[in-house]
Amino acid sequence: MGKTILQEEADTTSINLPDEMLEHIFAYLPTKSLARTDVLSKHWNRLCLWRSHPHLIILDSVRDPLLSHKLTKLLRAVLSRRQPDSNITTFRLCSYLSPFCLRDCIDRVVMNHGIERLELDVYLDCSFDLPSSLFDCNTLRVLTLNHQYEEPVDDRRYFSLWEEGTPLPSYRHFNYPDSRGLPSVHALSLTNVYFRGGSDLFSGDNFPLLRKLWLKNCRGLSHLNINCPGLEILKLDGLHLKGLNISGTGLLALRIIKCFRYVGSWAKIWAPSLQSLYWESRISVKCSVKSFRDLKTCSLRFHYKIPDRATLQSASTLLSATCFARSMFVGSGNRVLETLSKIDSEGGLPCSFTNLVTLELHTYLTKDEIIGITCLLRSSPILRTMTIISNSCSGTRNMDLDEKQYWKSQIQNLKSIEVHLKVVRIDVQDVQMHERAVYLGKLLLCHGRALQEMTLNLRSYPVVPSFEQQRVQSEIMTFAHASSNVIVTLLPPHT
Repeated sequence: MGKTILQEEADTTSINLPDEMLEHIFAYLPTKSLARTDVLSKHWNRLCLWRSHPHLIILDSVRDPLLSHKLTKLLRAVLSRRQPDSNITTFRLCSYLSPFCLRDCIDRVVMNHGIERLELDVYLDCSFDLPSSLFDCNTLRVLTLNHQYEEPVDDRRYFSLWEEGTPLPSYRHFNYPDSRGLPSVHALSLTNVYFRGGSDLFSGDNFPLLRKLWLKNCRGLSHLNINCPGLEILKLDGLHLKGLNISGTGLLALRIIKCFRYVGSWAKIWAPSLQSLYWESRISVKCSVKSFRDLKTCSLRFHYKIPDRATLQSASTLLSATCFARSMFVGSGNRVLETLSKIDSEGGLPCSFTNLVTLELHTYLTKDEIIGITCLLRSSPILRTMTIISNSCSGTRNMDLDEKQYWKSQIQNLKSIEVHLKVVRIDVQDVQMHERAVYLGKLLLCHGRALQEMTLNLRSYPVVPSFEQQRVQSEIMTFAHASSNVIVTLLPPHT
């Protein structure tokens, strides 16, 4: 069937567009689609856009060794037909590959095409030594390496090897050579990498321009020193460290997740400009931390089995360092609130959260956690917004008289609640927690003279019976309010 006049005009218009505009439009196409444009127009075929395109992206999620050979031939063909003077700004490869093919790709891309951004998200059937050409490249700005390998079940045999810092017999990873830096790299993300060098790899000499660093599930370092002068964002996840030393005057965001597995582990952090902190690790880690005076957001999760005086001292040190935070999150299933309870019984926190205006607590509202909550509220004199997520807990019982009396005696003396607290949201995850949540809400209404909004959300499964909702609503709505301007909202389930 012949083309209409409008179709011919559209085709002519697109083909006659300036080459610079065509290159900009085609920049949004994946490599496979871009290669197909050769057959659509003789002009496009002469332009060889896919042979000079700055972004080369090949995605293949099929993990089939039989297809690896075909992919190897495809990659060689694509790279060999590139125009000699066409640099590759971005090369992203996600596929199942043979080590030989991967090494060939890295060498060709790095040595011949002035690569700036290299992202390798590959599955290999063995470990892989990173080639020297990668470290000799002076155009590379962003490097992402992810060896798609899941560690075996954490039984005692594997755990003992982890504790020793020994690579597992079947552990497949990228091998990072001894003490080789990447002087031109600004952002570095490494997953499943085994380091063969010393603990001082991440220094200003090896990474003078580094701004972002993310290490996940990496091995080979029992001690890690990070001292890159330009580093701004640092994420450490799933490392097996005994000692961690971080020093960065320009560090703005720090995230540490389950990085310590050794008894007697320690962490030393000096980051005077830090604005965001996420800490989830054993609180038994001995901390030496200076106060983060510019801290804006803080999220804490502690893990320990047997609390002792040293544990409390480490927790107190870390909490003191976060005392300038404006927003704090305390997650559930951890020991932060219980730790605060024990610190309170030992004489209380050595600091106050004088800047804290927003607080989110995930809690079972047990007696130990109640003590921790009141300790935190007592140390937060200007708190304005508080969210309490009341999680379900096995064996939860109704509040006894002692718990109610303790809540009442503590809240009525909290100046932050009386004067500054304006917004409260209480999310209830289980019907059994209704009594505790409702009682807490009533106390806050009774003493919150500055309170403007209170929201009680009954997120309960199975759905809360209608008579239970009516009972809760009656208790809350008819209760005497210290603030005449407060708006109380009771949300139904699934809101």
